[in-house]
Amino acid sequence: MKRSLKLLTAGLCVLGLTAAAAFGFLRYQNQRTQTILGLTTEQKLQDFDALCTLLDRNYPFWKEAEQAGLNRSELYQSAREEIARTDTDIAYFKEIGQFLGEFQGLGHLSVLDGSMYRLYLDTLDSGSSLLSDREQDSIAMIRSVLESPKVQHTYSLLDQSHTGFRSTIGLKAEYQSGAENSVPAAESSGITSEILADGNAAYLKIDSFALTGYEAARTELESFFAEIRQVSNLIIDLRGNGGGSDRYWEDLLVRPNAARLLHSERWYLLNLTEETRAYLDTLGLTAQEISALPDNLQPAAEGFTHCVCGVTEFEPASSPYPGKIWVLVDEGVYSASENFAAFCKNTGFATLVGEPTGGDGGIADPMLFALPESGLVVRFSVFYGLNADGSGNEAAGTQPDYTVSEGDDALASCLSLIG
Repeated sequence: MKRSLKLLTAGLCVLGLTAAAAFGFLRYQNQRTQTILGLTTEQKLQDFDALCTLLDRNYPFWKEAEQAGLNRSELYQSAREEIARTDTDIAYFKEIGQFLGEFQGLGHLSVLDGSMYRLYLDTLDSGSSLLSDREQDSIAMIRSVLESPKVQHTYSLLDQSHTGFRSTIGLKAEYQSGAENSVPAAESSGITSEILADGNAAYLKIDSFALTGYEAARTELESFFAEIRQVSNLIIDLRGNGGGSDRYWEDLLVRPNAARLLHSERWYLLNLTEETRAYLDTLGLTAQEISALPDNLQPAAEGFTHCVCGVTEFEPASSPYPGKIWVLVDEGVYSASENFAAFCKNTGFATLVGEPTGGDGGIADPMLFALPESGLVVRFSVFYGLNADGSGNEAAGTQPDYTVSEGDDALASCLSLIG
């Protein structure tokens, strides 16, 4: 099987992150004002300027940002003035979060707070055993950023048990150690399954593609697919599934149920810079000149220097589910779940019913950048994904095969189509 390299993404809803936290609209409780790193105003501004340079060079979603009403130069200037007025490190961290929050999560753009940092590490640890040596190499850059000395030091001083930026300095001991001493929740598959009353359709709701629920999901899905072999239709409800890992849907949904050879190609645009070149090398991908883009996609190429073609392919399974597969989608389908929706649309593996998806299905995980002075970690996708019609996937998402009218329910509509 050929596959994309989006293995362990910490997408918008993976591991239970709220959209508000992922977009940088952070809430802060009982915030102490102590300095934790002692950054000077000059260092804060140098740090922010380095972030702006990274965005200018590598962020591929400026067109969408402008369409959302963001003016780059005004945004930079306003944030820089606010940063210059901050009097603590934590206040500076908040300003970075609020600045990136203006982008509304376009292309996964956000800053990692203590909680997100911890979830990234936990995701890498829980998913590591599933990956081949080659795949381990492909996430080496992510791990190298998270485990660099400056980054580790900064995040060791931040509360990793709550969203938002809060120093552990001055917190009561029970709050400082809360994350480590809390009782782990039992592993949950995040799956709801049933055979609907008329017996003509099986229903499968999957909340997330997070690898933390992978093993529990594997066991449950194998049993469910065996149970429904005599049922004519399978409805997979992905509404609100904000992503996780491509490994989840590839291994647990498509690989066991590919009735024929399934082949999907998707094109991605990027600007080849020092940063993206290093990331491509880590992923084992080769960027092509923009002229290699198919003619029907060339109108989308303006402003980009290079492109990459991603191929995902599955051989027929030995005993696939024999019925028809339907997938319910809405704007909450994002990141890895968006990749699954696009794969279904491109290959006919399943019929999509619902609303256009949220987009940003990519060939690889969002890239992580450590800011030079603070050690804060910022992430965003460096690949601009295209749909088959040349539209940007982040902006347009994937269009369902059957669009549900506003106010109508996708499940009811799907059952009507089946009936």
